[in-house]
Amino acid sequence: MSSLSIAIFCLCSSSLASGSDLTVLKSFGYQPDGEYPEGRLVQGSDGTLYGTTNGGGVNGYGMAFSVAPDSTFANLHSFDGTDGQQLTVGLAMGNGGALFGTTPQGSYCIKSACTGFGGSVFRLSSAGALATLHYFAGNGAVDGSAPGELINGGDGYFYGTTSMGGAAGINGLGTVFKVAPTGKLVTLHSFTANEPFYPKSGLTKGADGDFYGATGNGPANNYGTIFKITITGALSTVHSFSGADGSQPNGRLLLSSDGNFYGTTGGGGAYGAGTLFRLSASGELTTLYSLSGSSPASGLAQGADGTLYGVTSGGGDANGGTLFGYTPQGTFTTLHVFEFADGLNPSAGPILGQDGLLYGTTVQGGSGGVDHFPTGTVFSFDPAALHAPVLSLTKECFNELDTCLPPYDSFPGGYVGLSWYSANVSNCVASGAWKGARLTDGFIEFQTRIPGKHTYVLNCTSATGPVSATATIVVGP
Repeated sequence: MSSLSIAIFCLCSSSLASGSDLTVLKSFGYQPDGEYPEGRLVQGSDGTLYGTTNGGGVNGYGMAFSVAPDSTFANLHSFDGTDGQQLTVGLAMGNGGALFGTTPQGSYCIKSACTGFGGSVFRLSSAGALATLHYFAGNGAVDGSAPGELINGGDGYFYGTTSMGGAAGINGLGTVFKVAPTGKLVTLHSFTANEPFYPKSGLTKGADGDFYGATGNGPANNYGTIFKITITGALSTVHSFSGADGSQPNGRLLLSSDGNFYGTTGGGGAYGAGTLFRLSASGELTTLYSLSGSSPASGLAQGADGTLYGVTSGGGDANGGTLFGYTPQGTFTTLHVFEFADGLNPSAGPILGQDGLLYGTTVQGGSGGVDHFPTGTVFSFDPAALHAPVLSLTKECFNELDTCLPPYDSFPGGYVGLSWYSANVSNCVASGAWKGARLTDGFIEFQTRIPGKHTYVLNCTSATGPVSATATIVVGP
């Protein structure tokens, strides 16, 4: 038997599933509504959620929005290109309820001559008044271009990274900067080829007062690193990934009350689909869990009991993504499998709200609002509630149509596959035509040998009792 990283699903599965246990607070539609919320949410002191969209808004260039606890939605600002466009990251909360954010690019036109710039930093009031604090010139400017998510440093400055540009100009490999609410920007560090470079979006302030982030490349390999930088710009490498312990760290780290950082990688690990890891204050990295399906998205949240929560951008039903939890005892559980009505393909991790609920965004799916043109959602999920188990086992056939058609799924010597996903189950064991313990999500391909009907059963445990799913593969004469 061998594993594949890509599965082709056919409509021939046996599953146990239930209606969605996730609440959609906002379903985005077509312009002038927002489209494709990619960034992480932030919550104000009154419980209001704030975020951004990549597209849509009145002008089609994206928007900043708010969603109240009662689902009341407001378009705070529609970008028009001259103040930035295509927002891909979330907002940071400042003093007095002001919001701070970045755009990765923008453009303006004078008559028929249009000029692009490398993004901006802006301030936005809760009432929607926007002020651009800094324009990045782009085209390899020394202050960088394509800025990512900001973090409030608590010292009167906001800190962030750019993925390109810097002192090397057009050959620049990114920067770390700080910016004051007045708009004064200081480049703390320009990355070079003899150190980790191409920083990912999102810094985290450590207990030591330094800032920690991730890069996608390093001088020795392309697996990525974790770095730290002081407020004076001194940069050092904390950990270089090897692939076996993960690769391509997603960027944002979570500083836990236990003094450790927790984060995710988009690749590497035991199955090549990414990892969850813990990083001590001294720089020792421990791989906590290797994912076997889709890779985790950037950003983890932590519950009061220490459980870590995150999302994957794919996997599950229709490859729409999942919401998962990882307990301090080392138990990984898929808590929710996203369906079209919930929204699909989250690209940023959830946040833990003041009410103990998880809040997040999806980039696709949803009902689409009044125009029924689905372009993502804002959702809430109660991790403390008892959620029904989900278990699906699907057979996969490899032929000209890549689908299972009667009367035979395969012939002796041919190949077939089984894929499965689940939520809120554990301790899965195969029986029938296959045997042994199984991960709660997976895929196998195998060669058929004996004609006839072969039934494959997957049995798992859940908080509400045992669950099982079956798939029957018919091998021709």
